[in-house]
Amino acid sequence: MLRGRAQARSEPRVFKPNAVATRLLAFWATAADLVHHAMHPPTVLRAVEYNTRIPASADAPELLAFVAKPKKRADGSLPILVLIHEFYGLNPSITEKATVLADELGCLVIAPDTFRGQSTTFIPKAIWLTLTTPQERVNDDLDRILEWAAKEDEVDPVTSKVAVMGFCYGGGKAIRYTTQRKPSAATVVCYGSPVTSVAALAELQAPVCGVFGSEDFQFPPSTLDAFRKGLTEAGVDNDVRVYDGVGHAFLSDLELVRRGEEPQAAAW
Repeated sequence: MLRGRAQARSEPRVFKPNAVATRLLAFWATAADLVHHAMHPPTVLRAVEYNTRIPASADAPELLAFVAKPKKRADGSLPILVLIHEFYGLNPSITEKATVLADELGCLVIAPDTFRGQSTTFIPKAIWLTLTTPQERVNDDLDRILEWAAKEDEVDPVTSKVAVMGFCYGGGKAIRYTTQRKPSAATVVCYGSPVTSVAALAELQAPVCGVFGSEDFQFPPSTLDAFRKGLTEAGVDNDVRVYDGVGHAFLSDLELVRRGEEPQAAAW
């Protein structure tokens, strides 16, 4: 009996993270990304950069957006790209991307202000804006954005294809919108919170692209593997890529893309 106890004591203990440890790891991962945002804040959006206002209705407020159209338009109707900002709100980093994507892809790009008139460079406020902007409200706003877009002269409400793309906060909102409300739209998630539920992903009818950095501790390899696996098991065409040597928000500055720096140019 004593011998059995001695053997029990000598067996190595296997560490199994409990709920507290898991939350601590998540906290530190999020903290690392907040540090990145603090070191690379955006410029504040000027009011003149809202170039589109969608009128209020009886049960919904006015929506603000930045809309970009290609300088050279090809024959036929334009596809639609909805571009969702990160947790700072709609700012010049996003409006610049909207303008560039409109020309590069030949599409109508709509960057809605899902914070409804607020933007910030102050991280606590950015967190507050994120936490107080529920997915359901964003879904309602994006539905209205697409209803507005369908009435534009350059768009065919039947044949124009739709994609929804987002960065950081916007990436998570994008894939939740397409899985919950607009499954026919393609989705691009740039370092945003992925959906891993096979049942939810099975709703999608169009491809999904994911862009992440290997040093983005908010989304460890296990999470991204689950994202890929979920998409594949759901039968969704997908391309989820992880770029080495970069962390969160590594596409925030398009100047790096213009200079051909990697992996920003490849990811773009």
